[in-house]
Amino acid sequence: MMDSPLPEAWQRAEVPRLPAIGSDVVDEFARTIYGRTPEGGRLTEVVLRSRDNGVLDGAADRLRHRAVIACPLGNLELDIITHLPAGASAEHPVPVVVALNFKSNEEPSAKVMAAGYAVLAVDYQQIEPDDPAPATPGVRALFPTESWGAVAAWAWGLSRLLDIAGGIDGVDPANAVVLGHSRLGKAALWAGAQDERFAVTVSNGSGCCGASLFRHPGGEDIAAITTKFPHWFVPSFSTYAGNESSLPVDQHQLLASIAPRRVYVASAEDDAWADPIGEYLSVVAAMPAFAPNGIGYHVRPGTHDLLEEDWLHALAFAKR
Repeated sequence: MMDSPLPEAWQRAEVPRLPAIGSDVVDEFARTIYGRTPEGGRLTEVVLRSRDNGVLDGAADRLRHRAVIACPLGNLELDIITHLPAGASAEHPVPVVVALNFKSNEEPSAKVMAAGYAVLAVDYQQIEPDDPAPATPGVRALFPTESWGAVAAWAWGLSRLLDIAGGIDGVDPANAVVLGHSRLGKAALWAGAQDERFAVTVSNGSGCCGASLFRHPGGEDIAAITTKFPHWFVPSFSTYAGNESSLPVDQHQLLASIAPRRVYVASAEDDAWADPIGEYLSVVAAMPAFAPNGIGYHVRPGTHDLLEEDWLHALAFAKR
């Protein structure tokens, strides 16, 4: 299902030869690309630090919580920001979107709040630093394994945010949405593939190792992404650089692995590095795995960004 008219180049594009959609590919994605997310991470404390009512021109209340998550080798502490739509309460809870932010002061818009979802978010680098050699280690140092990359660590964090959501008055964790943009869109897809509590998974401009097909030429490739961001994936993933056709998986299979739960993919026409046509073709190739209205897509004019209209398209899909 397409939420907007497709540009001519999208209409002319053809799905390349791809691996077949299988019933159990998540383990292969873990082995080949993201790494296996370890068991563990128990929420032990959620403390309300502040509440500001009537923010975003009266459309929302802003809550700040400190959460503590017990891991095998120590605790992870997170500063969480939740925006509740006006009128949400323990007696009248609303569904939730969990997301990772690039900056701690990012906020949804009043129109997003009017869509009726709480938005629970954290700065992604509180979970795992976006650095191949961080001065201060993140959550991966709190587990006795090094078999997972930073994208998998951020996906683990999205599941912990959903744990936290269950303890906040006014938030209903059932039918939760997980949403991410760019590298965090990759994390959202990996979280959605592993955590069946997410009813809808939303990927915006996630590109290579996100929604875009490896086997569609265009945009970032394995050589580029593993050279610049080696910490995002398992080290052996770089051996496929320049040889994408030998990968045992492709990203339409990741989308399909989320079925029968629902997926929404968003692209921007001029976001060439994310290969938006490759994202679209991935959706097309994954469609047979989904029920009607089980997977959605839109492409808008513009470049690599998460805009209000992207949010509104995705949440309108989630409500259907």
